[in-house]
Amino acid sequence: MKIIRILILLIGFGSIAQNGFFTNISGARNLKIHLSKSQTHALVWHADGGGYGLVYDLQTGEQVKELILKGFTSDSRFKPHIFDYRNDNVILAGWDENYLKPEHYFIWDEASNTFYTGKDLPSQHGIIHDIIGDEIVFAFTIYKKDSKGRLNLKKPLHSFVQFYNWKTKKWREFKQTLEFKENLSSKNLLLFEDGNKMKYFDLKTTTFLAQTTPVFDNIVTNYQDGNVYASKYKPNYGIDKVALFDLNALTIGSFNKAPTNNNMEYYWGEMTNYQVKLEQNNKEINLVITNKQSKDTKKVQITTSYKAEIERINEKINALKEMRLNKTKDDLNKKYAKQIEEMKDFEINFSRLPNTFTFDYSKAQGRDITNLKMSKRLFLSPNTTVYALGKLFECDESIVFLVMLRGPQAEGTESVYAVLKTDHYGNRLQYQIIARTIKNQMGYIQMDQFSIATYLNSNTTVSVTENYMGEEKKREFKFYCLN
Repeated sequence: MKIIRILILLIGFGSIAQNGFFTNISGARNLKIHLSKSQTHALVWHADGGGYGLVYDLQTGEQVKELILKGFTSDSRFKPHIFDYRNDNVILAGWDENYLKPEHYFIWDEASNTFYTGKDLPSQHGIIHDIIGDEIVFAFTIYKKDSKGRLNLKKPLHSFVQFYNWKTKKWREFKQTLEFKENLSSKNLLLFEDGNKMKYFDLKTTTFLAQTTPVFDNIVTNYQDGNVYASKYKPNYGIDKVALFDLNALTIGSFNKAPTNNNMEYYWGEMTNYQVKLEQNNKEINLVITNKQSKDTKKVQITTSYKAEIERINEKINALKEMRLNKTKDDLNKKYAKQIEEMKDFEINFSRLPNTFTFDYSKAQGRDITNLKMSKRLFLSPNTTVYALGKLFECDESIVFLVMLRGPQAEGTESVYAVLKTDHYGNRLQYQIIARTIKNQMGYIQMDQFSIATYLNSNTTVSVTENYMGEEKKREFKFYCLN
């Protein structure tokens, strides 16, 4: 194990030279293919969010990278959406299913040895659709709402195309009157629907091309015949009709019944120079690469069932994950060394609360923590006294507290009960007021009742009955480790 760790330290942070295999894969559907923009390389990815992928040169069929994203954030399920390969380096953009906020999106830039999470990127702007140079491209449509506030997907208002440079952190934005539909990555084009025709927006010139085609829903490539189609999609059915798509002339033929409506039998995008697919042979899976011009075909085995090989790969993944997590923790410990001590003084005032309890005002007790350094950092309201009521639960990433803040307001003295979530360094992650009491010389104007239930020491439900001057209203709040 020590030797493996030393080797990993020497070979870098993200991608490792060819010697990887997929292990414990039950079938080809557990893997997903991504082609680079220039269609020279393919990334095969563990489709279930395993944080592991292999990169192949489509001309030679050789594996050139073993890509491991585990350890950049804890307990991650990375889903790549855009893959590019430049000068033997990987660029990858996608999302992390376990960190819906603030780490929903990520960018892995191997050339600069940098992994960007949602904390390093601006607020969410839809799905990342392309990468142009050092810019990621977002595209999305704003729709009208009905009288009940529901989106009407048949009535687009306008669309936005946004460019974000992850190195300079600069924005560019273009507003369109048309509905965004699809992207043609190999041509740096976005497709917009304009009535019964499709218009093509050039991402490099930020203008529309003169060429148009009849409207369709998606660009797909059939894994079996290798043809690129413009497809029409039927909800609850799948791909309904297809027409051959000439990528060079940007023209499409007539629409006919699709070879299959099974979405798994298509690559959702264009395969220009190579037809790439997965083929299962008993327990093993092969990557099959066919040159569309010469018809030359190469087969590469990408899985292994050998126990020794599986153990070697798993050891390497786990060692790299551990190294990254430790490095991140060391960096944070140095950055927040002062706050760590302040957090210890703060946390000691909170006793663990029962998993299930109803708050009883007549028996409530709390510690005055107003003058603690961490309290002054977390609560900035003047003329307010802060009380520690208890700790709800603690996770690897966060601690969840119940607090009460008391101070004057127009109607009398107000006591606010809130759930506070911080990381282990005392940085505020979430603050939610759950209940209030307001008292004046005549008595209570408002007195909310609430009960708290914590399950498996990792999530909490707060049930509240608001009572303002006799008028009651029910509310419920949920708190988790990760959001």
